[in-house]
Parts: sequence; structure tokens; C-alpha cells
Amino acid sequence: MTKILRNGTAKNIKALKYAATITVYLYLRVQYLKPSQISMRHYTFYFFVCLLICAGCKNASDQKVEETKEITENIRDITPKDIESLRFDDYTLSGDSKKALENWQKYQELSTQVDYINKADFSFFSGDTKVLKAFINDFKTEMPEAIKTAPILSRVTALETKLLKLNSILRLDNMDKATRLSAIKEFLVAMSYFNLQVNKKMELEANRVEENNENNETNIEN
Repeated sequence: MTKILRNGTAKNIKALKYAATITVYLYLRVQYLKPSQISMRHYTFYFFVCLLICAGCKNASDQKVEETKEITENIRDITPKDIESLRFDDYTLSGDSKKALENWQKYQELSTQVDYINKADFSFFSGDTKVLKAFINDFKTEMPEAIKTAPILSRVTALETKLLKLNSILRLDNMDKATRLSAIKEFLVAMSYFNLQVNKKMELEANRVEENNENNETNIEN
């Protein structure tokens, strides 16, 4: 279906280019004609070309809307129950991790979109790929320095890969439901293990603080 729409759009573009060329030619020709040489035939042809351009623009716009509608309809058959049936270890942020990431806006936005996935709303994940890549770039750029460890950065890379894969699959109209659900699960798993890695980092930091406090108390007693 997508291939047919693209072919139709390509034909419209060719028609528009052809019509525009004729329009320019006719306009220049009329400019150099004397008023007595301009016949009703010139005006009729010029009017016809204008109609052709308008029709071509409308068809191209309609086909773009149809393509977007096709993508939306393909993922509409996935329900919240389908998402709920996916089995994986779902790790959420600990209290300390939430505090560490509370000012990371892009993480908060992504976390909100994960909640929408659970409601079978995929508008963010099936959107324009360029917009999604810009979001990922901001996500990595705004990442707090305190959690930029090798294990966490590795999880960010995995999250990016699964996010782009999900976007690609949701935007393809020839993917079956099982394939789409598999991609959704892969992304959710990547998000879950990212949270787990942040929790481990925060737990390690908390243990270090506790050990330092104990050592200080021991030194004071001695």
C-alpha cells in the first residue's frame, strides 16, 4: 500500500513540474504578445493549467493524509490487554533514583510516553523519525553527569536502538501484530533495564555514604 501511495505521489510531482513549466512558458509568451494577438484560447489554456496545478496539489495532500491514516489503522488493533499480556521483568525507579532524575526532562517525557504505551497509544513512537531522533539526541545531551557511568551509557545505547526499531516497525504497514508486539516488548525491556542500572548506581552511592559515615563514627570513638 505504501509503495502504491509513493508511486502516486511521484506521478503527481511530475505532473506538477510539467504544469509549472507550461505555465511559465505561457506567461512569458503572453507578456511579449500584443493585446491584439492574445486570443481567448490563451486565457482558456492558462485557466486549465491553473486547475491542473491545484488538482495535483490536492491529490498529493490527500495521499499524505491517506498514508498517515494507514499507519494509524495498522496499530489500532493492539489493545491495552495485548500490552498487559507481555511478560518481562518491569523495573521501576527507586526513591533515590527518582530524586536523581527528577530534573531530567527528557527522561520524564519518555517515562510518560511509556505510560501511554500501556494504554495502547503509540502516537509518539509511530511519529516522524526525524523528530524522534532529535528527541534521542536531547535525551543523551541532557543526561545528568552523576549517572554517566559505562553501564548506564550502555543501557542508553540499547534504549536508543530499540526505540528507533520500534518506530520503524510501527510505521511499516506490512508488519503483522506479533512483530509489532515483539518490538514493543523489546523497547519496554530496554527501558526497564535502564531503570535497573540507575537503581544499582544509586544503591552503590548510598552504600558508600553509609560506609563513610560508619568509618567517621569509628574514628571519633577511637
